[in-house]
Amino acid sequence: MNMPTYQIFGSENSLDADLVFFVEEMPQTIAEKLALSKEFSKSVASCFPEKEINPNLAVCQNGHLTAVYKGTTDELNNALFHTYNFHEQKQQNQITKLLVRDIDLKFLRSTRMILSFMSKTAYRVLVKKALKGVLDEKIQALETIKVSCITSFGKDKSSCDILKSVAFQLGQTIALCEGKELYTKNEIAACFPDLRKYLFREKDATVQDLQKWLLLFVELLKYRSLIMKNTSEYKYEDENDFNCAE
Repeated sequence: MNMPTYQIFGSENSLDADLVFFVEEMPQTIAEKLALSKEFSKSVASCFPEKEINPNLAVCQNGHLTAVYKGTTDELNNALFHTYNFHEQKQQNQITKLLVRDIDLKFLRSTRMILSFMSKTAYRVLVKKALKGVLDEKIQALETIKVSCITSFGKDKSSCDILKSVAFQLGQTIALCEGKELYTKNEIAACFPDLRKYLFREKDATVQDLQKWLLLFVELLKYRSLIMKNTSEYKYEDENDFNCAE
């Protein structure tokens, strides 16, 4: 197959290679999206011999994304733009227009992701019920979780990896609520020094600071939920008019 057009994005010191492959039309099913992602990843694997590729798919039109496989269209669009120069790229930045961020959607997605990270812990029954429930149930679950009481996050990933992912979502979302867009570990660590040890996977890091920021996240979410038009997760393109940020 011909070499697909792709762009590297994310933290400049990421342990993995985060790639977005551009397609003219998004495949219809998850199985088709997954298969195409794997096919594209295999075709460029020789370019990243020492890294695991984390692939994504996106449709780009008129200088901005209009559909994505994983994540939200606005966040991935702006991440591609802002982190372009952090990596050695093979083509010009495909993103020339920033999208207005949907803060409600970021809170909803981060809530689901953080709960999902806890789905193989001692809180699994609570978490799985919350993931199937309404937003209030998710909030109650997050309020109940005590990170210090978690001894294992399951066999698939280490505690350091999970804590890093949680810290990243907390930092990004809280910053966005304050009008700041952060897309790398370094940016989040500079804005929230308490989260640095988790973002950089420091061993034996105590979880008190992470718990503090999780509780703040919950308080912000509770307040925001009162004014949300939609408290169920949705696609950015279904609720927004692709207004470009200045």
